[in-house]
Amino acid sequence: MQPLSGLPLGLVKYRRRSILLYLLLLPLLSLAESEHPFADSLLLLLQHTTKREQKAAVLFQLSQYWADLDSARGVNYALQALEYNPHDAYHEGQGHYFLGSAFFDYDIPRAQQEFQQAIPLLQQDKKNEAVRLLSKAWHNYGVLEQRQGREKNFADILLNKVIPLAQQAGDTLYLGNYYLSLSSVFSNIFDYERSSIYAAKAAALFRQQPARKEFLIASYTTIAANYLSLQQTTAAKPYLDSAAVYIQQYPHSRLVPGYYGILGRYYNKIRAWPLALSSLRQGIQLADSINRQYDATTMSMDLYETYKAQGFMDTARQLLLDIYKRPYVREMPENMRLVLRELASTDSALHHPQQAYEWLLQYSSLTDTLTERQTRQQINELEAKYNYAEKEKVLLQLRGKAAQQKTLLWSVITLFILSGFVAVYFYRSRKNKVLQRQQIAVAKALLHGEETERTRLARDLHDGLGGTLASMKMRLAEATADPAAPLVRLSLQLDQAITELRRIAHNMMPEALLRLGLTAALEDLCEIHTTSRLKITLQTINIQPDLPLPIQLIVYRIVQELLTNACKHAGADEVLVQCSQLGPTFYITIEDNGKGFSPSHPDETKGIGLKNVRHRVEFLNGKMDIRSGTGAGTVINIELSCKSTTVYPS
Repeated sequence: MQPLSGLPLGLVKYRRRSILLYLLLLPLLSLAESEHPFADSLLLLLQHTTKREQKAAVLFQLSQYWADLDSARGVNYALQALEYNPHDAYHEGQGHYFLGSAFFDYDIPRAQQEFQQAIPLLQQDKKNEAVRLLSKAWHNYGVLEQRQGREKNFADILLNKVIPLAQQAGDTLYLGNYYLSLSSVFSNIFDYERSSIYAAKAAALFRQQPARKEFLIASYTTIAANYLSLQQTTAAKPYLDSAAVYIQQYPHSRLVPGYYGILGRYYNKIRAWPLALSSLRQGIQLADSINRQYDATTMSMDLYETYKAQGFMDTARQLLLDIYKRPYVREMPENMRLVLRELASTDSALHHPQQAYEWLLQYSSLTDTLTERQTRQQINELEAKYNYAEKEKVLLQLRGKAAQQKTLLWSVITLFILSGFVAVYFYRSRKNKVLQRQQIAVAKALLHGEETERTRLARDLHDGLGGTLASMKMRLAEATADPAAPLVRLSLQLDQAITELRRIAHNMMPEALLRLGLTAALEDLCEIHTTSRLKITLQTINIQPDLPLPIQLIVYRIVQELLTNACKHAGADEVLVQCSQLGPTFYITIEDNGKGFSPSHPDETKGIGLKNVRHRVEFLNGKMDIRSGTGAGTVINIELSCKSTTVYPS
């Protein structure tokens, strides 16, 4: 099996953590389908290649291809590639990386050793290609840490190594995969809401890259699984439906088995047992056909739970025995503990006390072994920290003596230079603060004035002109006795005028926002803009009800302006609106399938609507990114700061 992005721990946290073993292959994703004609074409290319470096590259691709289907063959091709690989730091690091990928599922300690050798070699090369490969090596090493139960290590590697390196290299192609890995970490520690936020961020990146839309299957499946873990079954279904759309486009994707696993879990939640059994069996069959043993094992546990819930204990016990024999369970002690415990429970329910007792003995012995191993590991870590601290003390003492001699010489010079810099800094800082306060005051006054005027106009239109029109309508109705009279047509026109007046007043000051909050107001806004020719889908994640009203109003105005632009100018029939909040940061994504435009062309981006949006984004110290092209639709991503220190309009 090739290295997985965000590979969770497997069965050990099966029922308590709702683990997602259904993510995606990280390296060489274009080889996602196991079709032997591709391998044949590589072998043919190898025969006609004379340069040694090109031979190595082809052999590495063959190794990557076969690693998931036949680990031994994958390792063999990787070893052959090393014979042709150039002997500089980058290519040697690349060789260790591919060899680690070949051993990934074949020999975990050897795979980690290869990644550890690749990392320092790749660090010597500062080119983007090397940095990009370095982030992958760290990621795959972290996945193996996670597989061995060291979840914290994987989270640390993702946050401090993998993602920063990918951003440094400009590797947006794989950044979505890394966000999915981080999503799986949060899922494993029961933080399902944060897991969904990172899965949504991954989905936003995948939607911007046509070649990566296949991986929306993983993003939507992850969010659906999180909702199931939160017992929000109804909320999970739309994301499963969204994943199904892309499965129709990519029926041979390696992500398909994972979808059926989560779909089976959904049917279990609603007690639709036949559908659950059908989905899980289909997922297991697909996973076995492409050698996705982790997926097959996890779905087998789901199948066991389905039979157990229906009281078919004999069938459930036979499934457990099959799982007990799987290599991916036997090689991971935590997984084996779970299976042993379930076997003991099942045999007890079937009135097999002797077998239940034997399973419990194995469970107890394995638990003692794991406890002893963890204790020994903790002692070794403490000893290593102590030795490191002692060496650091000696080194610091030696360095201190040398530093004292230089300090006296440089102190006077440094003090003089710093005094000059400090004076200049304070002068510029004071000047910038004054300018910044002026800009904030102007923006505050503009926004405040605009909203005050909107409120006044809405009130005047509704209470004044609206009341007058309604009164005229009532008198016309009393005066119209003949349905065919001209006054009837005038009455109908008056009805239309009253409706339009109410719409204008609602747009100026949304009543739903004041009464029900931002989420309800956005739903109302999307419903108003939805027509028979335009479908608008709204997704909201983790929007806090205590978000200050001025910020809610700014978010509402931004979405309102962008929806108006999409309706008037995009020529789209589908629009996706996504709003989410992570701590003090608010994210807005609006995507349409319309005619698009060129963001680099000045005439395309200097309209009043987009200017108003930019003013509001800048007021909240936010960022706005527009991705569009002629005939390719438009994606607008906005990030806003909701910190309490922000100056809001009254």
